[in-house]
Amino acid sequence: MRLPLLSLFPMALMATAAEPQHHTFATGDYIITMDVHFLDPYVGKRLAFYTGTDPRNEICLVGNGEAGACPKRFVGAVATVTFTVKRASGKLRGKTSIREYVTVTSQSPDLPPRPPLDKTQVLTNGAISDLQAFGYDESDIAEGEREAERQKSKERLWRLCHQELYLNGQTVPFATISWRYTLDAIEILRVQGR
Repeated sequence: MRLPLLSLFPMALMATAAEPQHHTFATGDYIITMDVHFLDPYVGKRLAFYTGTDPRNEICLVGNGEAGACPKRFVGAVATVTFTVKRASGKLRGKTSIREYVTVTSQSPDLPPRPPLDKTQVLTNGAISDLQAFGYDESDIAEGEREAERQKSKERLWRLCHQELYLNGQTVPFATISWRYTLDAIEILRVQGR
């Protein structure tokens, strides 16, 4: 059975979670903070997020971040990452942006290959957010088979990724992050600042 997997899709969001993991980076006269919230695992729940500008407007993503119907019975892990950028010498320029380049370094053989992700986002009020999800929608699996599929998938589905982060078109990343994705958790394995 091929399960559609959701993974690493950035989008401007507002999210709430427990105490975040906090990292600070510096490049030039910019100070960049990264707050990571690791949400509780989803076990057959609807996966939808909302923007801060209109809390009634749902953000539903599938696959590698394409817009689509919200997964009705998502099984997997979710994390939100918020970047805040400040300039030591004053005001941010109008089009301050962060570019992420993400490659898969290793993954379980059951997963289809995933091309590199190269995405740039412009900051709004000095911040952007990134949603990361790894899992599948079990809606098309018969209810009596869902628990067995969950157990089998937990044992066999995982992915390791390398993320490079660039500010304003710079050619040297201000940070590199190694991530591990399983159905139970998204984890940061290593963070390296410039």
